[in-house]
Amino acid sequence: MFKKQKNNLKTEILGVAENKNKKSSKWVVYIFILSLCLSVLFAVISEFMLMYANLALALILILVLIAVSVLFDVIGVAVAASDIRPFLDMKNKNERGAKEAVYLIKKADRVSTICTDVIGDISSILSGAAGASIALIIMGRVESLNGPLLSIIISAVIAALTILGKALGKSYALNYSNVVMLKVGKFVSIFTKRRTKNE
Repeated sequence: MFKKQKNNLKTEILGVAENKNKKSSKWVVYIFILSLCLSVLFAVISEFMLMYANLALALILILVLIAVSVLFDVIGVAVAASDIRPFLDMKNKNERGAKEAVYLIKKADRVSTICTDVIGDISSILSGAAGASIALIIMGRVESLNGPLLSIIISAVIAALTILGKALGKSYALNYSNVVMLKVGKFVSIFTKRRTKNE
C-alpha cells in the first residue's frame, strides 16, 4: 500500500516537472521569436530614420532609444521587486490599473525578461549602432576627423549615458516599485477592456 502511494507520488512529481519543462521550452521559443521580430522592427525603423535624417534627428533617435532602454529596465526591476498585496486590495476596490498590475506581478519573471532582456537590451544595441551611423555622417561632412577615434568617443558617450540612466532607474525602481507598477497598470488599462464587478 505504502509502495503504491510512493509510486503515485513519484509519478505525480514527474508529471509536474514534465509540464514545467514543456512550458519552459515554449517560453524560450516565444522569447527567441519575440526578440528576433523586435530586433528586426527596431533595426528597420532606426535604419530608415537615419538614412533620411539629419544629424539633429539622428541624435534625437539615439536619446529616444536610450530612454526606451532605461524605461523598460525600470519596469523590469520594479515588477520583480514590487509587493502584490496592496494591489490585491486596490483590485477589490476596483481601482483603475490594479487588476493589470496584479497580472503583471504574477508574471513577474516573464515581464522582467521581456522588459530588461528583450526590449531594454535591443534598444541599447541599436543605440550603439545608431552611434556608428552618426560617426559616418560627421565624417562625411568633416573629412579631417579621425574616424575610428570618433566612433570610439560616440560609442563611449552612448554607453555612459545608458549605464547612468539604468543605474538611476534601478535605484528608483527598487525604492518605488509599487508606484511604478501602479503607473504601468494604469497605462496598460487604457488598452484593456474594463469589466464590472459582476463580470
